[in-house]
Amino acid sequence: MKRAVVFAHYDKDELVDDYVIYYLKSLKETAQNIIFVSCGNLSDEEKSKLDGIVSHIIAEHHEEYDFGSYKRGFFYLKENNLLENIDELVLANDSCFGPFYPFTEIFTEMEKKDCDFWGITKNNFGYRKVPNHFFVRRPHIQSYFIVLKNNTFKSDDFTNFMKSIKPENNKCVVVSNYEIGLSEMLVEMGFRYDVYIDAYERINNMTIYKWRQLILKYKMPFMKCSLPRLVNKNLTTIEGYQEIIKQVSDYPVELIENNVKRTQYIRKGRHTSPLIVKRIFFDFLAELPFVPRKILIFLLRKCFPFIRD
Repeated sequence: MKRAVVFAHYDKDELVDDYVIYYLKSLKETAQNIIFVSCGNLSDEEKSKLDGIVSHIIAEHHEEYDFGSYKRGFFYLKENNLLENIDELVLANDSCFGPFYPFTEIFTEMEKKDCDFWGITKNNFGYRKVPNHFFVRRPHIQSYFIVLKNNTFKSDDFTNFMKSIKPENNKCVVVSNYEIGLSEMLVEMGFRYDVYIDAYERINNMTIYKWRQLILKYKMPFMKCSLPRLVNKNLTTIEGYQEIIKQVSDYPVELIENNVKRTQYIRKGRHTSPLIVKRIFFDFLAELPFVPRKILIFLLRKCFPFIRD
């Protein structure tokens, strides 16, 4: 099966990190073309890291987040007739470390599914169409890794959706209109989707709350970068992530450690609880409905910060 990849990249220091190179090399094992789209200016030295891995580089500032990069890569492929003989179009971004399991296994498994587009995971919840801080049920494929069959990406509906992407001032609007909006639009047009990991239906964003279980029990190939950077320290514990990865993969965890040293801006807590206490607390937190969960997170920050990483 022939595949093309549009890979969305952003780095605050305008670097192509080693973990990104590892990810791209793994993707290249299953794809004919990789279009690398960076939201930023890359030096010739940084671009040279991609020699022999990607087919084309687009590096320019835009205010359209990952979907703006997906848009630019898609239209480059389309305008250069590089989608004509492609069976699947992959949209992926650099918000994850991995893969911890081979892409070949994942694509082989998903070829058995009767669907028009698929992802690694879905989230059943999302912002209202008029965004605020409350979530409603809006099932969607999570946009860090989406695969579209050719009947989908060659449709006018998909092309028009990509044309509609524009700068937004609010990231919640980006999620609502594009990440959630893409799945909703395709389903409304009659396209069917599936997921590689079908689990934790009641939990909002299991890639954060259930990252450990996903890797160990469900062969999750990725870990969100925000986890070891401690962006989600009020939602889960990341303690011992290196050992979790080593249990299932030979992935070089130093790629994660080195990136975190450079990019982490949230300090690790001085006094933390035993891991078993953290796991019990955060597993309980993940199962709560939205409002009680928000209340408990507030109490965690104000009264029990020692439970956090």
